[in-house]
Amino acid sequence: MKNDFVSSARSVSDLKAHLVLTTKYRKKVLTGEMIARLGEIINDLCQKWDCKVIEFNGEDNHIHLLFQF
Repeated sequence: MKNDFVSSARSVSDLKAHLVLTTKYRKKVLTGEMIARLGEIINDLCQKWDCKVIEFNGEDNHIHLLFQF
């Protein structure tokens, strides 16, 4: 068992969320370049919000994001 808990003032937590974002009607509109740019943006936002990206990947009609907050 991994001990990757987040510790702050008076609490210890291990909260993770799996977010799946899809395109409307699952149309195949995302390119590899767009997915790479989305990954950069999400990494920047998670640093700003004090989160940790565990996994990010995508295909031409959806992306998966697993993060710890």
